[in-house]
Amino acid sequence: MIGITIAAMLKKNAALLALVSTDNIFPYVAQENTPLPLIIYTIDTVAPEYAKDKWAGDDINFSIVSFSEDYASLQAIAHEVRTALELQEDSGTNRIELTGQQEGFNIAENVFLNKLSFSIRINSY
Repeated sequence: MIGITIAAMLKKNAALLALVSTDNIFPYVAQENTPLPLIIYTIDTVAPEYAKDKWAGDDINFSIVSFSEDYASLQAIAHEVRTALELQEDSGTNRIELTGQQEGFNIAENVFLNKLSFSIRINSY
């Protein structure tokens, strides 16, 4: 469903793949011992809408979290993630819109992270 669309959009962006290997883009959790940088995408919420007696669509919120040991590299990755997704459409969807961003640093893992949040409206599957 939407996870496949998200992965496909990320993996077709050549500039992003120059920064993060296609093998380092994961749904929900990365494989153990995956080298940085890497990307994890998650579906955060699905809110269905109905009209009379039928399904009318799903409003979906999802996140893309990027991890890197280098802050400048992290910024380049986040920029390309945004470029790969923002205002893009697929058959059966409205455009993807950026809804927020968070950043941080994990001291225990010595890694920077950036979380971009998006929303999309699904009209058909």
